[in-house]
Amino acid sequence: MNDSKLIKYLLQETDEMENREIQQWIDADLNHQKQYERIRMIWEKSLLPSASKQIDVEKAWLDFTSRKNRKRPFLTKQLFLKPWLGIAASVGLAFIASCVIYILFMSPDNKLISNLNLETTNKSLSHTVFDGSIITLNKDTKLSFNQSLINTNRKVNLYDGEAFFQVERNEHRPFEVNIGAAKVTVLGTSFNIKKQEEEIEVILKSGAVKVDYKGKVYKMKPGDKLFIDLTKGLLTMSPVKDQLYNYYVGDYFEAKETPLWRIVEILNQAYDANIIIANERLRNLPLTTTFSNNSLENNLEVLKATFGLQILREPNRILIK
Repeated sequence: MNDSKLIKYLLQETDEMENREIQQWIDADLNHQKQYERIRMIWEKSLLPSASKQIDVEKAWLDFTSRKNRKRPFLTKQLFLKPWLGIAASVGLAFIASCVIYILFMSPDNKLISNLNLETTNKSLSHTVFDGSIITLNKDTKLSFNQSLINTNRKVNLYDGEAFFQVERNEHRPFEVNIGAAKVTVLGTSFNIKKQEEEIEVILKSGAVKVDYKGKVYKMKPGDKLFIDLTKGLLTMSPVKDQLYNYYVGDYFEAKETPLWRIVEILNQAYDANIIIANERLRNLPLTTTFSNNSLENNLEVLKATFGLQILREPNRILIK
């Protein structure tokens, strides 16, 4: 069912035949009910517009009535104008309500969001987009999105960095993420995408996605990792070996029999550090624990206490022995 038709139904602008058609459609399938409830929820929220796009309907009505009650030259003119004033008021309120709906829900939701601010360089940034989907940006990430009720699909462009997507399911409006020469398309799922220079990594946590690259479509299942080398034009698929890739989403590191070298790799990424394992025999020590993404010093202490390591701090690097 077209979203715009459901909006007309909520506005009571549909006739009896359309009402029956829409009600039958809603009752026919659970997904139809969910779609309708989402639209209804959006409509109810429109009664309390956000501060950035607020239209004060009550103030508009008071302004109108104050103008209406100004000087009235004679009674016959007042009686003649009264019906027209009522019509004008109705039209005015309908126009304002239409503006609210269009601005909040039907006009394209075009935004460029980034996590490049030096003050928040080690912080993640979460953004809830128009359809309720949540995008969490890792540090040094830049992307844009374009959505509205009248668009046939939901589009995001990831220019650089890393983002975790929790996409609200909508079978009628696919969610697309464009990453240069590749495109990821989903209906509703959660996945992580990283783009660094000429490399792209897609990790699927739940649901299903398809990746379009060089005219071919690759389907992924939960636990898959797809890697693209844009310079060589190569694509490989492999299973995910740990859950450390989305540390910035839950703000914690989850290790399960994870080798020390992988822990160090993620800590270097998270804190822009230069940690080096000076003793090769330590590289594959397995670690099973969960520790917070709060500070590098605290996490180094966890490693030190767990394995009895030596941590040596030098001006431009940290050595583990």
